[in-house]
Amino acid sequence: MENRPCYDLDTLKSIIKIEGKIRNETPLRIGYGKSQSFTDATDNPILRVNGKPIIPGSSLKGALRSLAEAYVRSWSEEKYSFVCDLEDKECNSCDENKYCIPCIIFGFKDLSSRVYILDAIAENYSISQRTMVTISRVFGGQLPRHLYTLDYVEPGSFFNFSMFMYNLNIVDGESEEWKNKAVEVMRYLLKTLVTEGIFIGAKKSAGFGLIKLTSGEVELRKLPDLTRPVKQNLMEVIKSW
Repeated sequence: MENRPCYDLDTLKSIIKIEGKIRNETPLRIGYGKSQSFTDATDNPILRVNGKPIIPGSSLKGALRSLAEAYVRSWSEEKYSFVCDLEDKECNSCDENKYCIPCIIFGFKDLSSRVYILDAIAENYSISQRTMVTISRVFGGQLPRHLYTLDYVEPGSFFNFSMFMYNLNIVDGESEEWKNKAVEVMRYLLKTLVTEGIFIGAKKSAGFGLIKLTSGEVELRKLPDLTRPVKQNLMEVIKSW
């Protein structure tokens, strides 16, 4: 453990909570598979909880992790540009000389995640249906008798967003070099989510699923007194980066 300083979650040093609103800029579709019910009005219903559309926390975390891996691979520093092979069960990315930054942030194997993202539940939303056609890859035209309908959340709908980060201080930065690299990645992810947005859900290549974080508040709790939070506007914090 002494040779693996990225294992530092045994002591609570800081907690950051981010709460805000996600808006889908384009139609959003996160489904639960082809309907097997005769009561559904569509072939491809969207995922809901208590009747409200949701963006699962696992979907958000997976999209952000993929973006983090692509960002880290673009670095010229060989020591930090390494990304763990998630398919390699023997992979050991964290040691005293080389760290897999995405794994330090999002966890892997016996390394716990520092980031926790809750399901984003829709607040103000509307749902529509669209009839789609299946395109023949051979002829490049519509396949006869291959129409289907799907549900989607209309653009401009809002979802609640909640994220927690442990021992990763994106507000003030960190002292250790490897952790500062992790902070840099988290700042990049949040800045991208606010400014450009990320794609999530189905039919992304057809323009569906672009979401942005439109508002938010950062709550920082750190030693020596974890009970006294410091709250800041997320948009102002991001502007200062």
